[in-house]
Amino acid sequence: MITDPVYSRRHRNAAWAVHSLTASGVIVGYVGLNSVIEGHARAAMLWLVAALVLDGIDGPIARKLDVRRRTPEFDGNALDLIIDYFTCTIVPVAFLYRFDVLPEVVGGPTGFAILFISALWMARRDQETADGWFRGFPAEWNMIIPTLYLLRTPEGVNLVVCLLFCALTLGRVEFPHPVSVRERRPVSLAFLSAWLGSMVALAIAQRTIGWLRVVLAVAPVWMAYQVIARLAGRRSRHDADVSLPL
Repeated sequence: MITDPVYSRRHRNAAWAVHSLTASGVIVGYVGLNSVIEGHARAAMLWLVAALVLDGIDGPIARKLDVRRRTPEFDGNALDLIIDYFTCTIVPVAFLYRFDVLPEVVGGPTGFAILFISALWMARRDQETADGWFRGFPAEWNMIIPTLYLLRTPEGVNLVVCLLFCALTLGRVEFPHPVSVRERRPVSLAFLSAWLGSMVALAIAQRTIGWLRVVLAVAPVWMAYQVIARLAGRRSRHDADVSLPL
């Protein structure tokens, strides 16, 4: 065992740097919220993308540096959930309402439902499976709402999508984490990168680019395929178990 205090201090400092990286997400989210309030939709989407990237990289770095052991007095998971609720739910719901993604008469109530249900999901003790899947839709509204806005889907369709994901949030249907899930990870990361790139390009372009909107829609289709394949695989295994002779 290495007992050099300088070595230990260096690793603790690195762990605190990772916690600081995670906490910086709240600043990025606040700037994004301010962009929403001021009516700058495209700037808000860029800040949401930045927050998503931060959320994606801090976890692997934390595990690599073993920050839980280096800072046992600090709960990095609790910090991550606080930041996630702000950047993945509160800011997107403000975006939903400010930029008329839904019919005006149901915009407020739907936003309240998203906030309420997402808060309950953040408190679930069974959020993740052992192999890295989320139980229920993991309140990633920062991906859903800007995508609907950029695709310019009808408000009625947007409402159905939002209600569907609300229903799935507290359910048992499992959703893949693009980094944690090992099955088809390179493909998932490729689709996620394509989605991020198309969102950034559409936000910067200040105009509609048809082929980029197609790329933007591909990642959600891939996620839906993974969810359905997971469900089908579990049903097949269940049916096989039931058919085994006693």
